[in-house]
This record gives sequence, structure tokens and C-alpha cells, in this order.
Amino acid sequence: MKRRTLPVMIALLAFLFVPIGAQAAPKKGLLVYDSIYGSTVEVAYWVKAIIGHEQQLDVKSIPQVTTVEPYDYIILTSATRNEGPTKTMHAFIKEHRSVLATKELCFLLTCGDSDETQVLKVPGTEPDLIAGRNYIHKTNLKYPEFKFTCIAGVGGRQVMPNLRTMDSLQIWAVGKLAKEGAVWTGLEIWESLVVERVEVFANEVRVKVLGLEPRENVEQFRGYWQSLQPANRSDLSLKKFKPKPWTENVVSDKLYYVRFRIEAELDPVRAMLQAWAEENGLELREQVTTFFNTYYHAVKVNGEDESVIHIVAATLPEDPGKVHISFRNYDKSEKRVQVEKDIEAAEALLQADGRKID
Repeated sequence: MKRRTLPVMIALLAFLFVPIGAQAAPKKGLLVYDSIYGSTVEVAYWVKAIIGHEQQLDVKSIPQVTTVEPYDYIILTSATRNEGPTKTMHAFIKEHRSVLATKELCFLLTCGDSDETQVLKVPGTEPDLIAGRNYIHKTNLKYPEFKFTCIAGVGGRQVMPNLRTMDSLQIWAVGKLAKEGAVWTGLEIWESLVVERVEVFANEVRVKVLGLEPRENVEQFRGYWQSLQPANRSDLSLKKFKPKPWTENVVSDKLYYVRFRIEAELDPVRAMLQAWAEENGLELREQVTTFFNTYYHAVKVNGEDESVIHIVAATLPEDPGKVHISFRNYDKSEKRVQVEKDIEAAEALLQADGRKID
């Protein structure tokens, strides 16, 4: 027995006499935020609660931060303006850019639309991939030296009566451009935030950055966001948050739109879309590819005319094991007969072999 216990005792004594400085110290973090109306502040402290109050994580607004040097990891947290972080957050990133590039980084955006299969068409411009983490991808292109460990585009909140004039005008304009409908119509308070995205993000920080187990029972912290404020004081039956349909079909004179989800991983879906394009005489042009989605133009040339189907395949944090896919075509109805047949063929292929979700 003595022979067996001796090596164990030696190992234990060796550990106890290792200098404290040589042992792994807990990581020190900074969550720095920029909020416009206050929603991002709520999310910042919500994330802090899930990560754990026992962790060394400072939560500071940008004016409270003079240096990022003392920290091992930094969580940039911002409201969204013009399809990216606020000007104030961009200025903060530029000021500390060289030091930030040496830190472990995470990024969370509160935003309007959170559907990462969303494409917006503004008259006079090319259709644009928007919403959620797509905004962070665009930001990352400006700072290619940054490597983000965790990212999230979670949605947000708009309190319509209290918006500044320019913000009110922008929401009105987006509502007019949103050919699939504006869900905030008739609401005083509209929320697009997907609570599971905040919870997934905070737990990813625990696991990937801090090396901890994910926190269970995270629903207990939703009080940081949820409140008794009504969607409309004149009609208490209205809801602030209305989940966007995962299966949808919109047909009008200027839009053909199909959205659905399937049981699949992203890479096999990419391969199936490539096979569909080849079989149906379409050129599949990749526009954007990230770890969570891919945006394609599926192009078919008929004489001098060129028809484009906008396709986005995306995985969403709140719906693991599924791929959400959207098809959009902006041709007028009389010119898209073949387009609709091509999209129907894609649906049939993608939903085959038990992948379809009703």
C-alpha cells in the first residue's frame, strides 16, 4: 500500500508547491457596449449574468473605458446602425485596433431583423444580405486581423413613440421596402430579439473562452429582458415579439419568395444546391460564405435576359440540426414562370429523403 500511495503523495506535494504565478490564472474580461435607446445595456448585463457574476468580467460603456490592455478577452457589444455597429463602436475599435488584434474577441450585435436568410432590395441598388450575424461578417471585412471566437446577432427592441425622427423615417422606409411584410406595423413596442441567441452566445463564451461547462437553467435570467410593457396600450392582445415563420411563401407581381427548413447540415445543402443548379441549367455564383450561411445568385440566361434567384442557406443558433433556406426572385410574374419551376425543383430535392420538416 505504501508503494502505491507514495507516487500520489509526491505528485500532490509537487502541485502544492508550484508557485502561484505559474498556475493558470482566471481570465479577465471586458464587455464594452454602445447602446442608443437602452436595449443593448439590458443585453450586456444579461450576458454577464449567464457567464457568471463570479467571473472577472467588467461591463462598461465606451466612455468608461480608457484602456483594453488589462484584459485577456473582450466582448464588443453594440446596437446596429447602417448594417453594422454604431459610429461610436467603430471609433472605439479603430482607437484600440492594434491592441484588440492581440486579444481574444467576441462580438454581439443587437439589431432589427434577426433572420439570417434575409435579403433586402433597395431600389437602384443590388439586393443585399442583411440581419443578425451578417452585419458582423461585414464588419469583420473591415478588420481582417480580428478573429472572433464567438459572435451573435440577436435582434432587439424598438419603442416607436420614442424614436428619433431619422430612426422613425428609416423604419418607415424599411417597412415599405420589406416586400414580405413589416411585422412591427401597429405596434408601439416591437421586439425581434431571439432570447435563445443571447443564451447560446453567453454559454459559448463560457465554453470556448473560459473553458467552463455551459450554464444550465439559463431561462432564469430572461428577466433582464422581459417586462410588462405592452406592445400597444390601445390593444393589449397584440404581442411585442412574433416569431418569424420558418415556412413561408409570398407571391406578388414583383416577388416570388419561398422559405423553409430541413433536417441537414450546411455542407450537404451546399452540395445539393450545386447539383440542382447544374441539372437545371443555372450558374450558381457564390456571393458570401461564412461558417453559418451561404448566399448565392443562381443565374439563368435567356437570350439578352438574365434571371437571378437569390438563395440563402443558413444555420440558426436557436434551431440546431436544421438548415433554413430562402429563395427570392424579383422578376415580374409574367417573366418568372420558369423561375418558379426551378425553385420547386430545388424544394423537392432539398426536402427529399426524410429531410422535410412540416
